[in-house]
Amino acid sequence: MKIRGKAFAVGCAAAVLLTSLSFTGASASMSPKKAFPTKPVTLTMWWWGDQEAPGAKLWVDDTVKAYKKKHPNVTIKTVLQTTEGLVPAFAAAAAAKKGPDLQYFWGGIYAQQPGWDGQIAPVSDYIPASELKHYINASTELSYQGKTWTAPWYVNPSFPVLARTDVLSKYNLTVPTTWKDLLNVCDVLSAQGVPALAGGVKDGWFGGWLYSIIGAQSVSSSKDVVAAVTGSQKFTDAKHADWWTRLQETQEHKCWNSDIGSLELYQAQQLWKDGKAAMTVVAGPDAPNFANAVGASKVVVMAMPKWGSGPFAGKMGSTSQTIGITKWSKNKEVAADFLMFSHEKAQLNNWFKRTGSMPADDRFDLASVKDPVKKALFQSALPGGPYLENFIPAQLDTDAVFTNVQLVLNGTKTGKAAAADMQALMERLRKTDRNLVKNFTAWSK
Repeated sequence: MKIRGKAFAVGCAAAVLLTSLSFTGASASMSPKKAFPTKPVTLTMWWWGDQEAPGAKLWVDDTVKAYKKKHPNVTIKTVLQTTEGLVPAFAAAAAAKKGPDLQYFWGGIYAQQPGWDGQIAPVSDYIPASELKHYINASTELSYQGKTWTAPWYVNPSFPVLARTDVLSKYNLTVPTTWKDLLNVCDVLSAQGVPALAGGVKDGWFGGWLYSIIGAQSVSSSKDVVAAVTGSQKFTDAKHADWWTRLQETQEHKCWNSDIGSLELYQAQQLWKDGKAAMTVVAGPDAPNFANAVGASKVVVMAMPKWGSGPFAGKMGSTSQTIGITKWSKNKEVAADFLMFSHEKAQLNNWFKRTGSMPADDRFDLASVKDPVKKALFQSALPGGPYLENFIPAQLDTDAVFTNVQLVLNGTKTGKAAAADMQALMERLRKTDRNLVKNFTAWSK
């Protein structure tokens, strides 16, 4: 497998064990004045992730078992959520103020909003700064006014494009590195009835991916995105709007499978596996699995072909999926202790063993990664670009990005109109949510 561009962004240092505090019977997250409880404790953890990092369920089972061995009085019940059910299930739990003690969150705004809404407790109240500093993306995506809301679990490089050289070479094509190259590939393959790109937007989520990997090419930093949210910039400004025109070009050049609107992303990716499409976009943790499924020698892992001139053009972003502690949990210290336990050397190594993806901790020993492809992916994950979807309100994501990507790709809306709609919705959100500007402004500082 070859790699084009900077795939993902993680710098790794030598793995070290967690430092324990010096009181008898307690773990690092507990206050020195508060011993680890000896009475029975039950925690419930709702989580997601096996869908994009296959093997995660095995890791969860292993880690819960290992923690039980260390603390026999603690029972942890785990519930694997569906992609569609993850957010609404927690929303219902938060409304009732009961449910899990530990909850999985995607990064950025999906971890910030529950904190702003008083649904989770900052993990930094229970995990020392000396520990949190090792958690990848904790300080960039997950912190607010000196507090860190959730604990990064694993890194999700966002998002690699996988190109099949066997499909491209069949039509005398090479892997595109520029936007002009990409559109040319689309023209040649569409004339043969072959999708250049396999995708599915039926469930909406892929729209956020496209916004992030195409739109990041024209911004200077995540602060630009936050500025458009708060009103000092506009989503109709060129740096925020031009990506919609690029998206429209992919529709006009027939880059996608014709049924992109009726397929979910994971269904569409099968076209690529079957050799019926030249390229697809996948979650970072799953990229090696996709490549190995068809033969790594046939696959080039790359960033979205370059069209912009910003600092992140031709690079990939990086985000960390996370676990938070709910506000209503009666055992927050124990929950935090389990999170810290999950970042110990044995658990970091086992995460890589079980999933082949990167744990969100800079103490993971990169020397243990023998596969040169994976090592290159991991090494490139820290200096990557921002994952834009994580820096806009969730409602703007679903109602403007998801919806307008669907409309642009089915040819019923122009890129210019989509940008205008995104701006109009953002203006309405600023009027209806009185705390939005305050929270986003504070988050960006």
